[in-house]
Amino acid sequence: MLDVLFVLLLFFMVSAGAQKHEASISTQLPGNQPGKDIPVHVEIDVDGQIAVNGESTDTPTATALPQTVARLKAIVAENPKQPIVLIPTRSSRHQRVVDVLNACAAAGVKNLAFGAAPE
Repeated sequence: MLDVLFVLLLFFMVSAGAQKHEASISTQLPGNQPGKDIPVHVEIDVDGQIAVNGESTDTPTATALPQTVARLKAIVAENPKQPIVLIPTRSSRHQRVVDVLNACAAAGVKNLAFGAAPE
């Protein structure tokens, strides 16, 4: 019986030494931080009208979005890491959001995020 106790003690001592200690993970919290680029807002309203930083581009029915692609290409050419935030309204059509995502891909946007529309 005593030998079983020693074997269990040995087992727990060995397994306790193999535990990994927690390490801290550094993360960046969202938000405007000093020295960071201010994000470009691409908004989609209920009718499908697209606005890049408040300026309307293309027609609400266009699917290719050449003006939006040109505007985004110019922004990415200045700063390839420029953050771009896509902000559709709650009632925006999903196809319109996909059209804008395709325009972002065509413009070479690498730093894209979704934002919530103001209530």
